[in-house]
Amino acid sequence: MPTQRFSTRKREASKKHVEESTSSHLAELASAHQPSRREQTPRIEDYVEIIYELIRERGYAKPVDISSHLHVKPPTVTNMLERLDRDQLIVHQKYGGIILTERGREMAETLGQRHALLVQFLRLFDVKELNAQRVTEVLEHYVDSETLEALGRFVKFAGRNMDWWKQFRKQ
Repeated sequence: MPTQRFSTRKREASKKHVEESTSSHLAELASAHQPSRREQTPRIEDYVEIIYELIRERGYAKPVDISSHLHVKPPTVTNMLERLDRDQLIVHQKYGGIILTERGREMAETLGQRHALLVQFLRLFDVKELNAQRVTEVLEHYVDSETLEALGRFVKFAGRNMDWWKQFRKQ
């Protein structure tokens, strides 16, 4: 009988541990999925980024070009442009040009820096360029500033300590 009591206690302790670790994991999941405190959605950021790049490369951004690059229908672009205009990220006149406001330009430049850092980080691990770009397009919208700062420090560290980094990459 003493053995049976011990195994019951052991089972209860194990069950409690599983419940605690599950509760902890559930709490982490719930925390990660809380409504974001971020001002902008990933979709808004994609539009601002595309508009910025089109203007930078071509000197202008037209709804048809945005539609083509983001693989969405023109009415979807029109709706988003109205929203971006309301949010004071762009100035858009129907059938006219699209201009980024100062706020929109700053957002686009911040996104560009974030994008470049994430690609640089992935390249350190020999992630192929195309894949690094694709992964970055997803990550750039969800990585917070604290994590970006840490990644930036790591990228700088790896760049200054190539011997250590070469050893790491051989593994």
